[in-house]
Order: sequence, then structure tokens, then C-alpha cells
Amino acid sequence: MDLEEFLSENGIPPSPSQHDHSPHPPGLQPASSAAPSVMDLSSRASAPLHPGIPSPNCMQSPIRPGQLLPANRNTPSPIDPDTIQVPVGYEPDPADLALSSIPGQEMFDPRKRKFSEEELKPQPMIKKARKVFIPDDLKQDDKYWARRRKNNMAAKRSRDARRLKENQIAIRASFLEKENSALRQEVADLRKELGKCKNILAKYEARHGPL
Repeated sequence: MDLEEFLSENGIPPSPSQHDHSPHPPGLQPASSAAPSVMDLSSRASAPLHPGIPSPNCMQSPIRPGQLLPANRNTPSPIDPDTIQVPVGYEPDPADLALSSIPGQEMFDPRKRKFSEEELKPQPMIKKARKVFIPDDLKQDDKYWARRRKNNMAAKRSRDARRLKENQIAIRASFLEKENSALRQEVADLRKELGKCKNILAKYEARHGPL
């Protein structure tokens, strides 16, 4: 009797060396190894242990002080203080504006006109010059009267310019007082709103922790 037939009749498997060298039957796949492949280990490591808990890699880390902010961050652009207009209920008298405007030029606008520090300095008191007695015989001269007319015109122009500047400063000061009052009211409203926001933020941080 053949050895293989004897072993098969008694249910004894063949020798390991023969089993290892024996080819696999066609159409059958060998059993998968018990050790997982490298790809399986990487996929298992990336998968969360519990379905309800997200993976640490999926959580976004908070922005640190040294990191740059994202490009799509809505950062407000700086505002030019000169472009801010405060609603002020101020309507100057048209007659006062006429007295503060140069004839033939644009009407004086107290909202736009600004004076330099040099223009706002107090003017010193100037004592009038002593009158010089002119004999009547010299008043007959044409040069004397021409000089008098020129001097009178220059003095009138100086008085008109000073009066115009004083009127402009007075109207500008009146407008600034109205604007200052409106700004103080706006600051008071903003402080009240800021206090409400701070209270809401304090309650939120007390319940959920600091932001």
C-alpha cells in the first residue's frame, strides 16, 4: 500500500515539508495572514477610537500670538478723523455768515474753516501814535492829501480784515461748542453700550470660561 493512501485513509495529514511545497489548488486563495499590513495600521491609527469623539487631527488649534491671522479676517480699516461728520443741529444766522464772508467769494462755512495757532493768538494792545500837528500852510500841498487818502484806505482795509477774522472765529467757536456737546453725548451713549457688552461678556466667561 502506498504511504499517502495509508495516511489519507487513517485521517493523518501529510508531513509539513510536503504540505509547504505542495502547490495551492487552482481557484482557491490562500488564507490571509493574521498580521495586518502597514496600510491597515495607518488607517486604524487615523480612525477615532469612539465614533462620537472626533480625532485630535481634525480639531483646529487656537491662533497663537506669534501666528499670522488668516487673510479673510474682517479687520476694519483705519478711519481718517477729518472725514468723520457729527450730526449737529447748528444753523448760523445768514446775516452773520454774510458779515464773515469776503464779498464776491464763497460763503464762509464754519464746519470746514480751520484756524492755525498763530491766527488764534491774542493780539497785543497797540497804543495810538501821537498826533502830529500839521500847519495849515502844509495842508495845501497835494502830496499831503494823497498821503492822507492812502493812509485812510489802508487803515480801513486793516479794520475790515480784523473784523472779518473776528466774526469768522466767533461763528467757528459757536459751531465747535455745538459739536463738542454732540460728541460728549455720543461718548456717553457709547460708554453705556460698552458697559452692557462687558456685563454680557463677564457672564459668558463665568459660565463657559475665558475666550
